[in-house]
Amino acid sequence: MKRSLIIIAVIFLVASGRNIFAQDYQKVENAEHLVVYQEDGKFLGWPANNGAWTADGVNMLVGFTHGDYLLRRGHNIGENQVSWLARSTDMGQTWKAYNPVDYVGDFGEEPELKTLENPIDFSHPQFALRVVGTAYHGAYDPRGHFFFSYNAGKSWNGPYRFGTDNIRQWPELKSTTLPEETELTPRTDYLVEGKNKCLVFMSVRAKDKFGTDKIFCMRTVDGGKTFNFVGWVVPPYDEKNDEPVKVKLEDDDAKNPHPNQCRAVMPQTIRLKSGKLICAMRRRYETHNWVDAYVSEDNGKSWKFLSEVGDAGAGNGNPPALNITEKGRLVAAFGNRKEPGTIMVVYSDDEGNSWSEAKILRDGYGSVDMETADLGYPRLLRRKDGKMVALYYWSTKDCLHHIAATIWDADK
Repeated sequence: MKRSLIIIAVIFLVASGRNIFAQDYQKVENAEHLVVYQEDGKFLGWPANNGAWTADGVNMLVGFTHGDYLLRRGHNIGENQVSWLARSTDMGQTWKAYNPVDYVGDFGEEPELKTLENPIDFSHPQFALRVVGTAYHGAYDPRGHFFFSYNAGKSWNGPYRFGTDNIRQWPELKSTTLPEETELTPRTDYLVEGKNKCLVFMSVRAKDKFGTDKIFCMRTVDGGKTFNFVGWVVPPYDEKNDEPVKVKLEDDDAKNPHPNQCRAVMPQTIRLKSGKLICAMRRRYETHNWVDAYVSEDNGKSWKFLSEVGDAGAGNGNPPALNITEKGRLVAAFGNRKEPGTIMVVYSDDEGNSWSEAKILRDGYGSVDMETADLGYPRLLRRKDGKMVALYYWSTKDCLHHIAATIWDADK
């Protein structure tokens, strides 16, 4: 597995306890930072768990978790965790947040699921899909389900089960080293492929066992009435696999894991003009957190490691947001939870084979307790004028635990 020496060095610095921000990271100079929504006495977080959508680069929607503020170790969120949305009609310059009706969580933690009778038109110009799983704030259904909208998220249809099968009983999942009891942990990642055709990315883990998530993709060709397994992006580890590949985290190679021993979750996937699929994902092994990119050249059937995208810092790390500019440059953004806490961005001009050195998209994090566990989880939307909009959760001393946006020209 080829991995950038620069990235390896950064990971080694993290492992050895040295401050990676001793390096003078450059900052993105043309970035505009905005508050999407803030509310006194409330904690707002995790856009990557909740999704973001735009159909035209003008009208935008982002989801987030809305809960009571509670100062405590870890996440400063208390009770009443509800899935909210915020909408912009001017390319992300201004936003209005609200609690949507008949949406995620409104039907109970494990709702009675509907069976889709009429096929979905995925090609509808204002189509949006929201995938729900378990093991993150505001979602608790280990079976997985979904909502969809034909009016850019103004109203939603659901909750629907994925086809008529129990995904967790699919032979492709049962014939692995996964245990008997599993749960689906997907966020929202999908690629529309036609009127009745959509590729959806899922993750599965051992029930109640943090960090065991692995990623696969599935496809519907009949408008969501049925789904079929397509391929593992990162399959469960099998010690019978004799590949000598390892993730280079430690100097002592005996301590380094096989890639399939590492957590793989929260993918973000794009299709290039060439037809290749690039999937960026959140990785973790013990105290190490980073972002990888995998590639498929056969429409999702098989995947291979492509490159390491960047370092996600301390704690539990951060998932990536991935998008592509009008000029074909890949853009990946992710939070780095190592003090002092930042939002980082990297670029690729060679289809994800290599990435630029990370730049600071946002710094100046501040909260009451100054713990950096509460930042990041970005989504990336491209505006009609070509600029990127990063949506994430953030905190400053003057504006605690809010949803933020950063707008910049990623082609410069």
